[in-house]
Amino acid sequence: MTHDLSFIPDHTLPEGYQFQFFSDFDDRNHWAEIETAANEFQIEASALRRFQNECEPHLDEVRKRLIFLLNPNGNYAGTTMAWFNAYNHQTIGRLHWTAIHPAYQGQKLAKPLIAKAMNVLAQHHNQAYLKTQPHNLAAIHNYLHFGFQPLLIDEASKQTWNHVYAKLSDT
Repeated sequence: MTHDLSFIPDHTLPEGYQFQFFSDFDDRNHWAEIETAANEFQIEASALRRFQNECEPHLDEVRKRLIFLLNPNGNYAGTTMAWFNAYNHQTIGRLHWTAIHPAYQGQKLAKPLIAKAMNVLAQHHNQAYLKTQPHNLAAIHNYLHFGFQPLLIDEASKQTWNHVYAKLSDT
């Protein structure tokens, strides 16, 4: 899905919640725990390996782009990255690794987290993209709300999105 970052809906955090950027090496463990709890990885060791390979070579950028959501007690409730990648022969923003810990899901936290990441993306890029799975309907619903548009590159992607839209209309 792609977005031109020209308009980003505003969503405020519930009272007491706050954002925090990646600050020290222990934060990689918080990231791995959230991503594993949200079923992006089967075990935290796999998440840590992915972080090591993908993020550690770019720690200066990670400190500006990896965002945590903390609950009123300072516990880590969610995370996202306002990342970047090559796309169509240029470097653009990427909404990446967005996850809310299951203990905090359903509390209206995803939209403020996405809005924060998109605002960070807009500081560095004119457009952004994300990758998602067709079965992840709640996330797709949020991404459409924010103005991300499906990338329809071939007949298979058109069929997939027709299926996704049909499922969304059923919910």
